[in-house]
Amino acid sequence: MAGSSSTPQFSANLIGIALIVAATLVMILQHSLVKALAAEMSILEIVFFRTATAVLFFLPWMLRSGLAIFRTERIGLHILRATFQTFSAFGFFLGLAIVPLATVTALHFTTPIFVVLIGIFILGERVSVRRWSAILAGFVGTMLILRPGFSTVGYGELLVLGSAVAWACAIIVIKVLSRTDTSVTITAYMYVLMTPATLIAASFDWTWPTLEQYGWLVAIGLTGALGHVLMAEALKRGDTHVVTPFDFFRLIWATLIGILLFGESVDNLVWIGGTIVIASVSYIAWRERQIAISRSSTSET
Repeated sequence: MAGSSSTPQFSANLIGIALIVAATLVMILQHSLVKALAAEMSILEIVFFRTATAVLFFLPWMLRSGLAIFRTERIGLHILRATFQTFSAFGFFLGLAIVPLATVTALHFTTPIFVVLIGIFILGERVSVRRWSAILAGFVGTMLILRPGFSTVGYGELLVLGSAVAWACAIIVIKVLSRTDTSVTITAYMYVLMTPATLIAASFDWTWPTLEQYGWLVAIGLTGALGHVLMAEALKRGDTHVVTPFDFFRLIWATLIGILLFGESVDNLVWIGGTIVIASVSYIAWRERQIAISRSSTSET
């Protein structure tokens, strides 16, 4: 009986793993398209078109909900979240243009670590010694990727790291917003606010895309939206602590595509550092699940 009851969850976890591996491939394909197109047109413009395409993708859900979707008492937090996410997008895409794909991917793995750190200081969350150890390990991995003292830390690497911090700040704001607003409302405000913000930024370095570039821009937007949908479905189907470690496939795809399409070479320290970072992130995710289960069982009793 015990074996049969665990079989459905085992199958769900396998589906979740397959979905997250697919999501990682789609996301790296999007990043590759951005990197290739950045040689022909402004990154600021690419960010705008990616945002605008995603708006069109989610527009049916927004229209179905009507004006009720925008009902909120926390407009200031929505603006703050959109601001953080806009800076994160610009920093990440600018970094993609000048930093090897695998290095960008490895550095962005640090986002969950920054989420925990910011949560401690902003939300007053308590962290055990074991999670502090995981955070420390994550920063050791980050230092191996950056190699300060052994080579000059480039402008691009700092942009990507700044993007990870900004995205972590956006996640913290989302946590606060989710206490009162629905996920649909949070998503709608993000796109409504980000689209004009990215358009204003892009207008300072605007050139009209060619027909072929329009096609690539649509592909960037659609792969971005599809990647997020696949990731969300993976986390919905499988247990977080089982599925999350397979996000490491992003580094594998980034390395392969970087070598095959862009002729990039990957330093062994990027792999070692990336492995340490994803291991620490996976442990943090596992510990958060254990704490959630413990709290749930305590409240039931």
